[in-house]
Amino acid sequence: MLRHLGWLAAACCAASAYAADYPGLTLNPGDDFTLQGNDTVNGATAVRMSSATLNFGAGPITVNATGTGIFATNGAGALINFLPSSVVTLNVTSPTAGVGILTSSSSNTAIDLQADSSLTINAYQGINLAHTPRAAPNRLSIGDGATLRVNASGTGMAPKGLLINNNNSVVVASGGTLGLGTSGGRYARALELSISLTYPDAAADKFTAAPGSNLNLSTTGQDSDAFYMLGVGEALMQGNTDIHTTGANSTGFYLYRYGAPTSHLLVAPHAGGHATILTEGQGSHGLWAINGSQAEFANASLQTRGDEATGLYALTTIGETATQVRAADTAIATAGAQSYGVLAQGYGTDVALTRGTVATSGAQAHAVVVAGESRFSADGTAIQAQGDGAMALLMSSDRDAQTATVSGGSLRGSAIGIEGGTARVELDGTTVDGATNWLHVADSGALAVLRDVTVPGRDPSQTDAPAFPAILHGTRAASIAATATVVARNADLTGAAITEPGNTSHVTLIDTTWHMTGSSTITNLVNDPSLIDFAAPQGGAYKTLTVGNYSGDGTIALNTYLGADDSPSDKLVIDGGTASGSSKLRIKNTGGPGAATQAQGILVVDTRNGGTTTATAFSLSEPVVVGAYDYQLYRGAQTPEQEQNWYLRSAILPPVDPTNPDQPGEPIPTYRPETPGAVMAPEVARQVGARMLDTFHDRMGDQYALLNSAQRKAGWGRVIGQRLTQRWDGDVEPRFKGNIWIAQAGADMLERDRDDGLSDRLGLFGAYGQADGRVDGFVQGEHGKQAGKLRVEAYGLGLYWTRLKHTNWYWDNVLMGNYYTGRSRSDRGVAASLEGWGFTASSEAGYSFFPRHDIMLQPQAQLVYQYTSLDNTHDAYSTIRYHGGGALTGRIGLLLQGNADQPERIRPYARINLWHRFSHGESVSFGPSDSIRTEYGSTSMDLRIGLATPLNRQTELYASAGYGFDLDGNQRQAYYGNIGVRYSW
Repeated sequence: MLRHLGWLAAACCAASAYAADYPGLTLNPGDDFTLQGNDTVNGATAVRMSSATLNFGAGPITVNATGTGIFATNGAGALINFLPSSVVTLNVTSPTAGVGILTSSSSNTAIDLQADSSLTINAYQGINLAHTPRAAPNRLSIGDGATLRVNASGTGMAPKGLLINNNNSVVVASGGTLGLGTSGGRYARALELSISLTYPDAAADKFTAAPGSNLNLSTTGQDSDAFYMLGVGEALMQGNTDIHTTGANSTGFYLYRYGAPTSHLLVAPHAGGHATILTEGQGSHGLWAINGSQAEFANASLQTRGDEATGLYALTTIGETATQVRAADTAIATAGAQSYGVLAQGYGTDVALTRGTVATSGAQAHAVVVAGESRFSADGTAIQAQGDGAMALLMSSDRDAQTATVSGGSLRGSAIGIEGGTARVELDGTTVDGATNWLHVADSGALAVLRDVTVPGRDPSQTDAPAFPAILHGTRAASIAATATVVARNADLTGAAITEPGNTSHVTLIDTTWHMTGSSTITNLVNDPSLIDFAAPQGGAYKTLTVGNYSGDGTIALNTYLGADDSPSDKLVIDGGTASGSSKLRIKNTGGPGAATQAQGILVVDTRNGGTTTATAFSLSEPVVVGAYDYQLYRGAQTPEQEQNWYLRSAILPPVDPTNPDQPGEPIPTYRPETPGAVMAPEVARQVGARMLDTFHDRMGDQYALLNSAQRKAGWGRVIGQRLTQRWDGDVEPRFKGNIWIAQAGADMLERDRDDGLSDRLGLFGAYGQADGRVDGFVQGEHGKQAGKLRVEAYGLGLYWTRLKHTNWYWDNVLMGNYYTGRSRSDRGVAASLEGWGFTASSEAGYSFFPRHDIMLQPQAQLVYQYTSLDNTHDAYSTIRYHGGGALTGRIGLLLQGNADQPERIRPYARINLWHRFSHGESVSFGPSDSIRTEYGSTSMDLRIGLATPLNRQTELYASAGYGFDLDGNQRQAYYGNIGVRYSW
């Protein structure tokens, strides 16, 4: 009767719009009751209802209880309806057992917060949707603009914000807000989805936060997870999500599949939304997914602050369904000792990251740990670990097989560690930057302190959950050797690779660059085709790469001090295995000046403990040159123990005389192909200068044209061609084979005839000439080997003075200055530019005899001095320094001329010349110390025929041809041609 009167009173008060104060409400099946603004309900259980409807109207409404605020008992179709604009506060004072809204099993209760409604619950537990059979689920819905806030606190063990037992569901619509916070106690979870023994045929509990919704979960106690899902559950969080815990062992998300197909969590805010997970406490993981649970994150941020707190932790214990975790465009950050970014542990666990970042800081704070028989993959993800002993990727096991695949992205820190068991790591397009090591393979327990893990069993608050025990998951046995396989494709690796004794590493590099910053050890290395680039030595300490077996067709770049025998160098060491394939060695000089090796040379590939190398295993990727020397790569030396090693030598070892093995011959130096062209450049320049002066008759025709009294002053010009082949003695035995041609023109500026029959001519001339030809010499240990090309251009300006005594004698003096340019270029494309200057002085005389009136014999003598100075230059390998110098050449000749007394006719002639270059040696320096000396002293002879003929009274044409050859073994051969014209006025 009291309940009925209370209901009547409520109806009257509602009709009259006066606030009502209810001592408690009981709603029977079929009742439909509405609380209005400013109403208050008080009681131990403020509202008890069964298959009824309870409405909360607009305005503030307060419900106070000491035990339970609203209790929906067994029945069918109970509805708790928060109408638009309702503002409800529900307070429950019991600090150990109070519940804001409680639904009993089989109540089939619906709790609806309609648009713009608000519900605030202050209680030990906020809302408890009790276990229920599939046919009678409970549900909670929060509409657009509606807000549900729960402040769960008390002195009891497990304050909870929202508890969803099996077969129940919660939906937060777009624009809706759900805020759940707990404080005090233990196991104080903000949002819990849990399995029930009462209804073991459960379907999944479901929690959905739609795009545009707002979800805020926070806890402060120990073992107090913000989100907890045990057994069957599915949670979709697609709106704004904020998770925060501050107690020890309090995860942001805890998922434990138990006795059901799956527990599934999706945290993926839509465009413009965010998901932020922050835990602050020891052992408080961002996510802990266990035994078949599945979790997916997108556009999220997970951050932990506390020792032993992992960002994403996926675990599968023995015999259980594998756990799977996926994260895309997600940032994971941890701070604290042993605070891992990602931990994939157990049997079949699978974690995959796409894009995003993982960053850890703290001692042993590994960014990614793959423990046991687990799998990890990352695509386009930046992974970094900072802290003592912290690694970007750690594979840890004792006997199980693990895999990790990283595509793109980066691994930074002490990059990859593999300890114990069998592990395979695949890198594709990844940047791996190790602070010291990019790879470290060791026994289990050597690289990380992985603690045993206790998976919690049922906690005391879960009275209807299965009584499963806690599970102790041991990490691994200690001191078990590792077998590591690493395949890197299109990757960039920086650091050393270390394989501890007793462990095995198989490393394959495919189109990858490894910047090796420290000495490294690998059991089996395939370089196919990649670059292993040794970093520059520090403090004079060179590095070694020690492998058991090596194969491939890649490149190894070694630092070497290019000097004499036993100069220091980085080395590839083959320890007990075999080197095969066709790899290239790229040698980087570390300041060596170059020198002629005298014995085995510089060791670059060392074999130990029976190691072997095939004959084609190594070759040079490019010429190794310093100073004047070409260093070549040789397999073996002079002793049996050296026959599998590889050396750099700048000389060829002579064969050992079996009859006198203790007296080896002299090594044969391997001069580089650029030396012949460079050393002969000054001499070829002098050859061009000499052809510009030539002799008086080559330049002027003969003296008869000058003595024609009817024509005084004259201008003249000529063209000279020469085909020259000449070899000179010296260190590199240079030989030039090419063409010289010259264009020359001049004019008498002053003429004077004296009464005593003497005639003087003073004139100026200019000339351009060039020499262009092939070069060979003693290079790379071969005599007469083709080496390159040489081109020299010369510009000349000269002054001549000639005195003649009619037909008896002449005395011709010439002084000419020259400017030179040019280039020497080897056949392998290495060039050096040339520039310099010089001068030439000549004095020549001849005296005529007439055996017959028309036949003239004229002995001739000439001295020529030339000085040439080329500027210092350089090529790709060294500086080239010229020291300048002069050369003195003498000539004696005999001229036989016909029609000597008839200047109006053709005057043919023949001439023989003997030339002698007085002993003259010249050195050219390559680099700081190497000098190449060439001897230019020589004796040669030439034979010439020519003619001079008048074309008219003013014009004279003259021409000659000749052949020259050596008399002293310098292999000179020359063909000459000369044609000129003289015009008098």
